[in-house]
Amino acid sequence: MNQIARDEFLHRRRAGIGGSDIAAILGLSKYKTAYDVWLDKRGEAPAEDESDKPWLYWGSVLEDVVAKEYGQRTGSKVQRVNAQLIHPERDFAVANIDRAVVNPDIAGRVWWKDGRLTTDRILECKTANGFAANLWGEPGSDQVPESYLCQCQWYLGITGARYADVAVLIGGSDYRTYTIEAMPDLFSDMMSEAEAFWKLVQDGVAPDPQTLADAQARWPQHVAGKTAVASIPTVRAIEELDAIKQQAKALAEREEALKLQIMAEAQDAEILTDMGTPIATLKTQSATRIDAKALRADYPGIADLYSKTSSSRVLRIKSRKE
Repeated sequence: MNQIARDEFLHRRRAGIGGSDIAAILGLSKYKTAYDVWLDKRGEAPAEDESDKPWLYWGSVLEDVVAKEYGQRTGSKVQRVNAQLIHPERDFAVANIDRAVVNPDIAGRVWWKDGRLTTDRILECKTANGFAANLWGEPGSDQVPESYLCQCQWYLGITGARYADVAVLIGGSDYRTYTIEAMPDLFSDMMSEAEAFWKLVQDGVAPDPQTLADAQARWPQHVAGKTAVASIPTVRAIEELDAIKQQAKALAEREEALKLQIMAEAQDAEILTDMGTPIATLKTQSATRIDAKALRADYPGIADLYSKTSSSRVLRIKSRKE
């Protein structure tokens, strides 16, 4: 996909809720939150440099390979549907499917007709890191990662298809196929959540933060002198956090003492053993870092050129005795 086509795709995607958004809205995505999606739909998300995300590039490149393999293994004919598919009753619900599987009982191609696809099966093509193989169940089952399950149910509900096959290439050599059947009741629940979320987008009201990063991004600066009254649950949260921090401090001190004991016994030995079996190593490691203080003193112009300022709010617990 060239840059112009990608920019157009991203522009159209912001006009509605797609398959890559719904899991985040439901709180089931490991990669983004509802607030991330809200910022994107509002056009307020920070620009991302995708050049350092090779998995996106290879996922796009290998989509054709995976689709072709699916066709060869199943004997099915697949085709692209070069259109954004829009739910006939909820125009914010959109789908950009990878492929449609041609219905053998209907000659020719698959069409988007009267708000439905003229086939009962679609295909999603995925690639996955070999370390993620345990997230996928037995081939032929519907045991796929939750975000992909949400995506498929979203597409099935919008297109009217009954089945979504997920073809995945794991670790570059492990090809598998899974089949997900449409669950209308689940799609109805998803649609209700999506409709409520879309209203927040239209009204400019941010969803509640789901992560600490969400909260830090939503309220990056404090208002000098402003106070807020803590609710009883928040007072309890502060007390619990204070207790956890005290426990963490004690654990850190104990960790330091244990490391000292081990290093004092090992002295300059590389390996500690117990009855001939290695149980710990103490190897010298080297690291190179830039001496920022010296660089700024000797070459302030260069230091300024490669410096950037960032800020974040720091939470500190106030003792009741202060």
